[in-house]
Amino acid sequence: MTEGKPLRKVRSFVRREGRLTPGQQRAIDTLWPQFAIDDGDSPIDFNELFGRNAPIVLEIGFGNGSSLCQMAANQPDHDFIGVEVHRPGVGQLLKAIDEQALTNLRVACTDAVELLKDRVTDDSLDRVQLYFPDPWHKKRHHKRRIIQPEFVKLLA
Repeated sequence: MTEGKPLRKVRSFVRREGRLTPGQQRAIDTLWPQFAIDDGDSPIDFNELFGRNAPIVLEIGFGNGSSLCQMAANQPDHDFIGVEVHRPGVGQLLKAIDEQALTNLRVACTDAVELLKDRVTDDSLDRVQLYFPDPWHKKRHHKRRIIQPEFVKLLA
């Protein structure tokens, strides 16, 4: 019955589009080409992306980006990648990157698991940060939790 149909992948998030403020939309429209990592299937060359060789920190689910922005400002010798699926948060972080003139921070608006599988090469990250992942309390939703054995293997 489902022979020809691929099984739908279970995601660890639900994309809920909130409204973008005019400032967030403007930031996405104008700053995306400079500070974003576009979708693709080729491995990311972090040295080329940042124009230097520095330790790479990946943060998954940065929310509005305030703590990630502060970390990038406080650690200019590190390069940071923020991954978030909530576009208003992405717009907010892009605004902050521009306002603080940060050059060591890039943004991806995509599924972090797919980014790690398809675009990040082995041993290219120095640190991965994942604060307060969605707990998915209901038993039937446990499969949606991002911290699963398969995800941990992907990070190792």
